[in-house]
Amino acid sequence: MDNSWYSFDVSPIWVFIALIAALGVSALLYSKKKTPWSKSVNILLGLLRFGAIFLLILLVINPLLEYNTNKTEEPIIVVAVDNSESLDLRKSGTDVSALNSWLTQTKLALENNYQVVVEGLAKDTITATDKTTNLSKLLKGIETKYEHENLAAIALLSDGIITNGQSPDYLGFSVPVYTLGLGDTIPPKDIIIQNIRNNKVAYQGNKFPVAVQLFQTGFNNQTVKLSVLENGKTLTSKDIQLTNASQEVDFLLNANTAGLRRFTVKVEEKPEESTYGNNSKDLYIDVVEGKDRILILAPSPHPDINAIRSILEETENYETSLYIPGIHDKPKIKDYDLIIEHQAFSGINYGDYNASGKWYILGNRSRINQLNQATSFFNIAQKGNQRDQVLGSYNSKFTKFKIDQDRTERLSSYPPISSPFGEYTLAGPTEILLYQQVGSITTNRPLLLFFDDGESKTGLLTGSGIWQWKLQESGANGESQLFNDIVLKTVQYLSIKVNKDRFVVKPREASYQIGDQIILDTEVYNEIFERTYGNAIDLTITDQDGSMNTYQLVDNEANNSFKIGVLEPGVYTYKASTEVGGKKFFEQGSFAVRDVQLEGINLTADHNLLRRLANNTGGTFEHFANRDQLVKEITEANFKSRISTSREKLPLIDAFWIILLIAGLLTAEWFLRKYLGAY
Repeated sequence: MDNSWYSFDVSPIWVFIALIAALGVSALLYSKKKTPWSKSVNILLGLLRFGAIFLLILLVINPLLEYNTNKTEEPIIVVAVDNSESLDLRKSGTDVSALNSWLTQTKLALENNYQVVVEGLAKDTITATDKTTNLSKLLKGIETKYEHENLAAIALLSDGIITNGQSPDYLGFSVPVYTLGLGDTIPPKDIIIQNIRNNKVAYQGNKFPVAVQLFQTGFNNQTVKLSVLENGKTLTSKDIQLTNASQEVDFLLNANTAGLRRFTVKVEEKPEESTYGNNSKDLYIDVVEGKDRILILAPSPHPDINAIRSILEETENYETSLYIPGIHDKPKIKDYDLIIEHQAFSGINYGDYNASGKWYILGNRSRINQLNQATSFFNIAQKGNQRDQVLGSYNSKFTKFKIDQDRTERLSSYPPISSPFGEYTLAGPTEILLYQQVGSITTNRPLLLFFDDGESKTGLLTGSGIWQWKLQESGANGESQLFNDIVLKTVQYLSIKVNKDRFVVKPREASYQIGDQIILDTEVYNEIFERTYGNAIDLTITDQDGSMNTYQLVDNEANNSFKIGVLEPGVYTYKASTEVGGKKFFEQGSFAVRDVQLEGINLTADHNLLRRLANNTGGTFEHFANRDQLVKEITEANFKSRISTSREKLPLIDAFWIILLIAGLLTAEWFLRKYLGAY
């Protein structure tokens, strides 16, 4: 029930002045002894004039009119539902239809006393189709959503199995959480593909390893067949004797066809298993034609070279060659994806080697005059041979690639490196990743910068000795992730060839998870590589079974993306075409939609977690078999309604009704005087 009233926010002295003034004007006007009407009518007319004058003076004073509302808020009970696949995968678990029936009855029962809301479902029906379970996000989201309302309690329906996020029993909640335990706490008799370890990238013509982690309960010493399939065809299989609860099986597969490929690992189904939903798992491998070739040139050995090469060799995406004259044979290959020159511009002629990307690292042997002559985008006006000991300071506005900013604070603990002292000048399309920091002062001089004019890419590190960074970070943190990211992403950016295609179609993500919106972005350019719009673009997407869907888009500045929607798991290929200036252009590629497949790994309900959560928040725990008791406990808690008062202030002059009242009073006075013969 709501009720409301108005009040004035004005000083009493102003009200007193308005009353005296209105009374004086009215008395002056209607104190005459001779009138053509009776004394009672004279008093009435005086009161009408008094009211109009008083309200007019109030309008001049313009006090604040306060509108007050008392609102009675019923207690809200939120029923939070864990709608994940694990509820329905196990044969001996909770019956979803029985759970839906109980949920409907529970809402009706609780609505006699409370306002009931269901959260966690796309619709009002439990479908057990969510791919992950994040109870902390679900519960904290409810608290945030209802923080300004009379949230009395949360009733959580879950099996307690978490596949994403942190455990909710480590969090604090402002309302009691009543928990209903679903599923079965007894470990099921089951064979599970628990995990698959594999590289994301393999190279055509090579073999790549796949390690499958099998987990079983109740099938000791039995033999099962474990197979790897592609497009329904078995590539290889092994007979595995289940001697332990967990064991690893290794496969070596051929990367004989380039492209994004989807494989399925499947273990034989046994009749006694509680579910077959976890007997198979997908893996995706991007088979590429070959590794990027990196050439490292240097006048002499240096620890920086080993630090860089060790990172590149760990990724398996790069093939590095090192050429130090007098130590290594001269490479016969002339063309590379990237050339890294350590102690660059040292005056040594290495030979005629080509690459679209180059990374220069300056050192003590670098000649600044040669650097200034060779680069159009960078110049150092050095006085003598002076050098600074500098740290790196991260530029948060850098856009070429992303560095984890949570780790950039490690830069301050890196040892300083030697860099030329002087006046630095930049020109053209350059961007700085690291500035030079001298002591605690961050200068505007670059330590690591990039140049990209659309034809070639160049990176320039203005100091050497970065091997110390890797050593320091590893010693302090047990790993050197920041240093690895800086080196690896620098190499990735510089080694990717500049795309000069006039028609580009690319997925927004390299791979999507099931349920994600699939979006493909398009770009069309004219002959001088200016962006053009109004182009009719045709797109065909084909799934692994050969089924095709076609789409058409006329691009513009506000819309140059195909929004496909949600697709089933699998590998999809796409072909696109458009016409610019009478010339036809084509583009093709592929993307993957991955099934998360986390819910089937563990099907043993965790009711202990639900008990702890209820105890920590002042709620209670009940098993699904005793589900009606939970409704009784929530009802008997007798949560109270809450009365809240809201106040809204507005100037009196903005209240239209008071102007109408003044006009009404003056009109009534005029009409009576006219009627009684005063005018």
